[in-house]
Amino acid sequence: MSESVRIVQLYPVELGITGDRGNVRALQVRLERGGVAVEVQRVGTGDAIPADTDILICGNGPLSAMRGVIDDLRDRAAQLETFVDEGGSLLAVGGSAELLSEGVEPLEGDPVAGLGIFPFTVQRTRERRLGYVIVDTPDGRVIGFEDHASRWSLGNGALPYGTVSAGRGSFEHAGSRGEIVRRGQAFATNVQGPVLPLNPRWTDAILTSVATRRGIEWAPGAAHAPLDEHADGARAAIERLVHGKDISSIGL
Repeated sequence: MSESVRIVQLYPVELGITGDRGNVRALQVRLERGGVAVEVQRVGTGDAIPADTDILICGNGPLSAMRGVIDDLRDRAAQLETFVDEGGSLLAVGGSAELLSEGVEPLEGDPVAGLGIFPFTVQRTRERRLGYVIVDTPDGRVIGFEDHASRWSLGNGALPYGTVSAGRGSFEHAGSRGEIVRRGQAFATNVQGPVLPLNPRWTDAILTSVATRRGIEWAPGAAHAPLDEHADGARAAIERLVHGKDISSIGL
């Protein structure tokens, strides 16, 4: 088995408009600074997802782009289901998270049936949730930016990953606001920014799972400290802004 870790970004052109390549880069750099070789591959429509993929990053895009890739994505449904069931690490942001849900109800046009990888449905709304968001998770506070006009409804077995302490989030569950849905090592979210460079603890939790699954030695250390310091500074600035003004929603 190769000692390198393979990261795949799916549909980087169509679903990569909110800094999603930055999520790939955050994972790559943190692995490399820990002495692990990384292979990054970008997979478009019709391209094969390598069987030895360790981390799959799916990004954000408009409804038109989502409709443009959905047939190709459905052809991959069985492979993605197996990938998640076997403990593969997946991060889906925005539009791709909605495509991996059970389905999207748009304001206009026909509903878009999702793959059902994540047990929630999506309803597009006329209210845009816009602003900084903070989610308290088992792996520390996830801080980033939300910009979406959708409301998620969780189904049976849906597992929220933390609760929203600032901002609006994507759904309500058990009387709390939530933002991230988890299934095994797969995560669906509307946090943009990109999210992983700002949140090294969550990034490291993802990478620790990958290293454990692969039997690779990896851990954050001194080489990661400069990255963490930059992230801490940006996170502190955002938290100050959150307490200074509220731009949590706008009407469309």
